[in-house]
Amino acid sequence: MKKIHFFRIILFLFIIAFPIFSMNLKNNQVSDIDNRKLIELSEIFSEGNIIPNIENYIGDRIGFRTQMVNIYTKAMDILFDEMIHPSYQYGKDGYIFAKLKENETDREFQEVYSNFILNFQNYCIDREIKFLYATEPSKTTIYSEFLPQGYNYNNGNLECFLSLLKDKNVNYIYTGEALMDAKSSKQVFDKKYDANHWNETGAIIGISSILDRLNDLDSRVDKFDINKFGPIEYTNTTLPVSHFDINEKTTHYNLKKNNSLSITDFRNEIKQSKQFTYFANYKNPNNKDTPKILIFAGSYFQGRDKFLTENFSEVIRIHNYHNVIDYDYYINVFNPDIVLFESTEYTHSDYYFPVEEMKNTTYNKEFKYYSNLPESKFAYIKDNTFKKSDTNLMSFSIPIEGEKLSYAYADISNRILDCRVKEINGKQEVEFSIPTSEIENLNKFSLYLISEDESRIAKLPCNLN
Repeated sequence: MKKIHFFRIILFLFIIAFPIFSMNLKNNQVSDIDNRKLIELSEIFSEGNIIPNIENYIGDRIGFRTQMVNIYTKAMDILFDEMIHPSYQYGKDGYIFAKLKENETDREFQEVYSNFILNFQNYCIDREIKFLYATEPSKTTIYSEFLPQGYNYNNGNLECFLSLLKDKNVNYIYTGEALMDAKSSKQVFDKKYDANHWNETGAIIGISSILDRLNDLDSRVDKFDINKFGPIEYTNTTLPVSHFDINEKTTHYNLKKNNSLSITDFRNEIKQSKQFTYFANYKNPNNKDTPKILIFAGSYFQGRDKFLTENFSEVIRIHNYHNVIDYDYYINVFNPDIVLFESTEYTHSDYYFPVEEMKNTTYNKEFKYYSNLPESKFAYIKDNTFKKSDTNLMSFSIPIEGEKLSYAYADISNRILDCRVKEINGKQEVEFSIPTSEIENLNKFSLYLISEDESRIAKLPCNLN
């Protein structure tokens, strides 16, 4: 009898201890049940309170966490028709939504963000680039009548934001209007699958309305043609980034004839946020007379390039979060005819679009603003000869001697590029990037420096070999 008790005690202790001994101690781990980066050991003592950080570290990394969460989630769903999940929750009539939280109006952010978009628009217009901003609604906005009983739906943030865009004369489109009109006859977000994004039917409706507006800006942009696509029924068996089982049919749309070519030349060379790295580039040789478009977009556009590639000569899509702050860099590299900036209402926060960077990043004025300044040798470079890169993208970082600068420009075969002026360890540098193909047959270019008080200009000849 004593041996049996002893065995039970050992077994009990083993059951308790085994998950601890099986903890995931690896770095850079992402949970596959809630799409969240797990807290690192080094972060326990560097961020926030130590005790909660320790609790979060153990809770995140304890052995068999995924299996335990899955079993508990399935049991609650089967026994009580209740969804216990870190990312999702049930609404009415079988609808599934992203985990709901209080949606307080953040007017300060909306003001900064709308100003950033206005300045972005003006930057493009000054450089004869057509600009459109598009904002997308969340599933909770379109299907608010199916939100859980008792949830107090507040859409003040979006209403405030749209009002600011209108007051500031931003050229924008809110695709929620087209989606609301269509939802009585079409399912524009799946009831269950992907609580955070429109389905392909919704994407077609939203992107069609965007293409209509782009056609107004430039008649060379074709409107969306549904006849170029064939519908295919598809069954989703789990929620995205989750092990939660579903069985829901949806419709996908495939191009009957795909004329575009995927371009990977810049994929590993362009500057991007380490967190947000979506990038796509397509050229359509059948559409050489149509515009080139540079798109800053979030996950609503991920996997939806097929709805755009037949309407442009070239499509470049950059992940919008953080990266859009460097829009001058991407315009230098890709030289677009049109810029489309897109974001979804629930991403309008400092996490995705950092307020301090939007407020404090300096962008060049249009170069012709300084065309009548007197020339002066207030600044110079010691070595004016640069070796061409053997990569697809050439990035310049040129040390500047002399007085301080306000702005800098590069004249590459009569194309003016805006440069960033940076100060590193008390030394000034001028930075810009350009596709190597654009300088392949050149042996010189000019650098223009604007004095700190914007009263003088220095023209510096540069050589390429």
